[in-house]
Amino acid sequence: MPRPNDIKPSVTFSRLWKIVLLAFFTGFSGAMMPGPFLVAVIKQTPVQGMEAPMIMMVGHALLELAIVVLLVLGLRPIIAKVRFRAAVGLIGGAAMIYMGYDMLAHECALPLSLGAQAAAYSWPRLMLMGVVISGAYPYFIGWWTTIGVGQMAHMSPRTRTEYFGFYFGHELADFSWYGFVGVLLTTGARWLTDGIYRGLILFCGSVLLLLGVWFFLTGVKLIRGKARS
Repeated sequence: MPRPNDIKPSVTFSRLWKIVLLAFFTGFSGAMMPGPFLVAVIKQTPVQGMEAPMIMMVGHALLELAIVVLLVLGLRPIIAKVRFRAAVGLIGGAAMIYMGYDMLAHECALPLSLGAQAAAYSWPRLMLMGVVISGAYPYFIGWWTTIGVGQMAHMSPRTRTEYFGFYFGHELADFSWYGFVGVLLTTGARWLTDGIYRGLILFCGSVLLLLGVWFFLTGVKLIRGKARS
């Protein structure tokens, strides 16, 4: 008959992988949402290949590491405040409206060959883009205050290793999705024609513009509701 000490490691290992897998599969709900991060990846990948999405993801992952640590330390009441969510909605929504308009007005008119000749950003700038674009995106904040916090509450990590497992699983989903997008873009020479590229930019710009308007109006409603209360 096995002793308790012989059973404990395997149970802990099983629980850890359950946390990793749940975080991985639910992480796609955030990774696959169209937004400014996807737009930046689409614009930079033809310029400098797979390093663009991967380095941007490093910046994104560093931001999420800080968020996970702060959530553990009690950040949720702050980011759940109406004023904070309203400010993110207004600022992030306005930025998305501008980006969407700029894409529709200029980017979709460029052929893929010209897009590929644009200036390549340095690694530090790409990493900073990953941080800033993610942090200014209202859906990103909303995801972490709802789904992200809900996941952590459901999984109830008890140790640093389990918290790391949650973070690792989530980042694995992000890197997998944007790695897939990067591969499609870098190997798309045979099928990614100017027409398809313009259609992709047109779609992303339209989604970005609509989401920006939605988030901006949501921020306005939050402020009005706060003022009336």
